[in-house]
Amino acid sequence: MNRIMGDVKLLSHFSKLTGVDEGIEEAIELLKPMAKKKLKKGVISEDELYAVAYYISRDLVGYGKIDPLLRDPHIEDITCDGVAIPIYVFHNEYEWLETNIVFTSVEELERVIRKLAHRAGVEPTFAQPIVEGVIRPEGYRLHVVLDVVSRRGHSFTIRRFREVPFTMVELIQRRMLDPALAAFLWLVAENRQGIVIYGPTGAGKTTLLNAIAMLLPPEVKIVTAEDTPEISLPFHDNWVAMTTRLSTDPYVQSVSLQAQVESALRQRPDVLILGEIRSREAYSFFQAVSTGHGGLTTVHAESVEALIRRLSSPPMSVPKSLIATARLFVGVLRLALPSGVTRRVVYVHEVEGYDPRRDSIKIKLEARWFRNEDLWKMDLKTSTSIEAIASLNALNYNDVVEDLIKRSTILWWAAMKGLDIVALHTLVRRYRRNPDEVYKKVLSEVEKPYEAIQLDTIERLEI
Repeated sequence: MNRIMGDVKLLSHFSKLTGVDEGIEEAIELLKPMAKKKLKKGVISEDELYAVAYYISRDLVGYGKIDPLLRDPHIEDITCDGVAIPIYVFHNEYEWLETNIVFTSVEELERVIRKLAHRAGVEPTFAQPIVEGVIRPEGYRLHVVLDVVSRRGHSFTIRRFREVPFTMVELIQRRMLDPALAAFLWLVAENRQGIVIYGPTGAGKTTLLNAIAMLLPPEVKIVTAEDTPEISLPFHDNWVAMTTRLSTDPYVQSVSLQAQVESALRQRPDVLILGEIRSREAYSFFQAVSTGHGGLTTVHAESVEALIRRLSSPPMSVPKSLIATARLFVGVLRLALPSGVTRRVVYVHEVEGYDPRRDSIKIKLEARWFRNEDLWKMDLKTSTSIEAIASLNALNYNDVVEDLIKRSTILWWAAMKGLDIVALHTLVRRYRRNPDEVYKKVLSEVEKPYEAIQLDTIERLEI
């Protein structure tokens, strides 16, 4: 009985810990009295004691065999397809890789799934064999499928998120976009225009959305709504972060993305951010944009034509007249280049208007990435975004272009200096207080302003 109570006390102690490193320290302290005699006799070494402590902590505090994968900052996805099948990971540089980690029995796999599901607050059962949740406290997304509907056995997928989000500086350094285009998106978002980012899975839509959002003024009211918590705004205190809740209990209310958007609009947001729109919440999002709220969101679509078709078709069913109230459609892709797999902002289209007779949206190509040259060209001579921003602030067109050049130069300098997330936030705040002073200092170091390359051919579409 004393042995059982001791085990219960030990498990209770470890259950309060939140990290494997913390667990290793505790395990060593607990093991030292037992190992003291063996250490003296040379039966066990200090390294072996540490190894035992690690495995105890890994299995009790961490996630067993897969714990090292969850601690690797370069891994984005972890997927297990069944027993006796190697676990695969999606690496942020090398994409899908096979690991040497294998679950050798159904019981071993079920233990890990139970732990993951428990920490995500979900319970896969015969009646509900497919479940999703968010693993706490890390915030990773979990998807579990049991063998009753999976031919190769139980499976799970974990989507990891960076603890520190990518900043616009890092995206410029990785050449996802250039400083001029980054400054353009910053300026449009700051002036509360609607931006829709589209592209395929894994193209970096949410990464770009988050980087833009971090450039918003820290005092504005931001409300975010997501299925899974991915957006991170560490320097925005006036931020309400909402996530959906699915419930199979008749006494527990489910909270959909649509309900969250409706709630957000009652909170007087300056900017509404939806992690991704898939269904009826799209209508509410564009309604918010049409009434003067800033808006940022992402949509799965391969092209701007496919984007508008998807938005205007069921289940979203947003009228084209409402879609046209957005300002920019930003297309991103994941590409295989000679330098490796990378992500690029490939197109930026501006909305020029809506034709009620044809029920079509008039759009213009504002910026484009050219693969052969690996550079971006923009049209800053006839931009409807710049016209709108000038009108909102009682400025003339050239004043806004000048501000855009200043922001481009500052981001260029920040990327060359490699400013971290804190330094970038400080720089943005200083620029808002005294733009001329900050620009003058930066210009003294870079010697010339960063200006966009003019787009030669202006393309227009009606969709």
